Amino acid sequence: MKKIATWLGQKPRLAGILAFFFLVPFVYFAISLRYKIIQENEQREMSNILNVVQRNIAQMYKNSYTTTLTLAFTINDQGNPEDFEKIGKQLIESNPAVDAVQLLPGGVIRYIYPMKGNEPALNYDVLHSPDVRQEALLSMKNRTFYFAGPLPLKQGGIGIVGRLPVYNKNTFWGFSAVVIRMETLIRQSGIADIDDTKYFFQFSKTDPRTGKEVFYLNPNENTKDKFFIKEIISEGNWNIYLVSRQGDNMLYQVYTSLILGFLLCLIFGLWVYSVMKKPAEQHMLILEQAKILVENEVKFKTLFEQAPVGIANVAVDSGVFLQINTQMCKITQFNEEELKTKQLSELLSEEDLERLQQGIQEVQQNPDENFSMETEILTQNGGKTWVNLVVAPLGQIEETQHQCIIILEDIDLKKNTEDELHKSFDLVNEQNKRLLNFSYIVSHNLRSHSSNIKSIATLMDEAESPEEQEELMEMLKKVSLSLQETMGNLSEVINIQSNLGLHKELLPLKHTIDSTLNALSEQIHRKQITVLVEIDENATVTHNAAYLESILLNLISNAVKYAAHDRNPLIKIKYDSAQKVLSIGDNGIGIDLKKHGANIFGMYKTFHKNADAKGLGLFITKNQIEALGGKINVESEPNVGTTFTIQFASD
Repeated sequence: MKKIATWLGQKPRLAGILAFFFLVPFVYFAISLRYKIIQENEQREMSNILNVVQRNIAQMYKNSYTTTLTLAFTINDQGNPEDFEKIGKQLIESNPAVDAVQLLPGGVIRYIYPMKGNEPALNYDVLHSPDVRQEALLSMKNRTFYFAGPLPLKQGGIGIVGRLPVYNKNTFWGFSAVVIRMETLIRQSGIADIDDTKYFFQFSKTDPRTGKEVFYLNPNENTKDKFFIKEIISEGNWNIYLVSRQGDNMLYQVYTSLILGFLLCLIFGLWVYSVMKKPAEQHMLILEQAKILVENEVKFKTLFEQAPVGIANVAVDSGVFLQINTQMCKITQFNEEELKTKQLSELLSEEDLERLQQGIQEVQQNPDENFSMETEILTQNGGKTWVNLVVAPLGQIEETQHQCIIILEDIDLKKNTEDELHKSFDLVNEQNKRLLNFSYIVSHNLRSHSSNIKSIATLMDEAESPEEQEELMEMLKKVSLSLQETMGNLSEVINIQSNLGLHKELLPLKHTIDSTLNALSEQIHRKQITVLVEIDENATVTHNAAYLESILLNLISNAVKYAAHDRNPLIKIKYDSAQKVLSIGDNGIGIDLKKHGANIFGMYKTFHKNADAKGLGLFITKNQIEALGGKINVESEPNVGTTFTIQFASD
């Protein structure tokens, strides 16, 4: 493994390519996971819609069956219906999903209610019609109620016919039937209430004569390459499709992530190449210089002194520095005399010293090999600096003292650069997520301003008098000032959302709340507000100090600002140390959450006619709490009061 790492370190281009392909599977996994989530959400939403429609159709089936059963009970023992018109009217009025009821003695339609509009269906023989014969026979065979269709109706249009076979004295009498037009089915099943800009429905049935699937609803809609889900309506052996108008284009939603992922892999590969290129080149140079110094110390004395890396001749047994070049002194910040009084062990930690001793043993056992390690050494001023330490064999002098060459390369800048690159990499990832959320805010807030400016500019071009132009110019100034205020608000949001790596510390909660109450003491005294603080003196929370002060100031000042005028104002502050929950409640004028609950923490959302309200306080408070992993909830009732509950994140 060590040989492979050494060999790879000498080939930075190959290392960069391998780094690129190493990161590709992780990027692919993240993108495929995002695609799967999008697809599952789409399918879940469509399944919910289709389940509602299917339940409504099932209810229509039950109601239709009850209707046909009731109608069948009107047939007396002689096989004649009694009070058909009266009962048919009652059934139609009590079941809005049924358009008409029929009785078919011998399979021929003889009785219809209402008759008006259904005259063409009278005397229609369903048992001898090739279009509906098979479904009628199926109902007779199973002796069950059966939904036939969708099918063209004799009275015009498309509809569903539910037939119940009727037996009189165990002899087939005919059918009791209900007729449901397609438009009624669409209305009663809830299909008409679906957003048809996103989805559309298809009803289909396999034609028993041709064996092909025939579509009866939206026949002109193209379903090719579109995402759909399908359910079989077992009551009538027909199919219902819910089709997404967007088709199976969910893959396009992850194209941006795919491109960014590819660029990320490419940047990572180039970064690895750039980081390893210089060390690989310098590593080879160091080895060549070390070998030359071992072969002829006198000949290359000048090179030894002028080398860009620190080089020292060290006694293996004692670790004493025997010979030192200038760069070694610069790296360690000791002069030559001071360094010669030191031992190598004094510059390294115990762990790194053990690694170095093992490396020296390996070099002595294999003179053709060398050992290298990255480590921190102690410098003359007590600080630390990162170096790449290389050990090369030197041989024996007078057959008693073993020596080796120690080469130090100052990589402190490189290490710091690597740390910065890692931090930048994490920062870019986090900022990309926040940038996506912020883009929605910018788009929403700036669209109206840009539209107003465009409209005013158009009117100025069409203005017919200087007075009209001056009036429009004043309007333009007001819009510009509003835009400037919006940009300032958005800038404050950016400061919160881009503030990564916030410093968290253990803060005394009671002291912080007391400081906030002191800052608001004049207003509290002026409004004669009673403040009850039920918090232990030793209670602490882990949070950002500036954010905590801002959160408390916003919530408590709101309680003061919106205190009720018809009763003694009261503010109650409690903290549950076990649950890490802080509550700030008041008996003020309150907020109508039924009306404003969805926008309570929204940007630019105000709920009282207060000239100072800008709709930013609660929005910023929520962001400051969630930025450190907490949550905030609100309970409020008009003329009763408001309570905000903050759940702090675990330490």
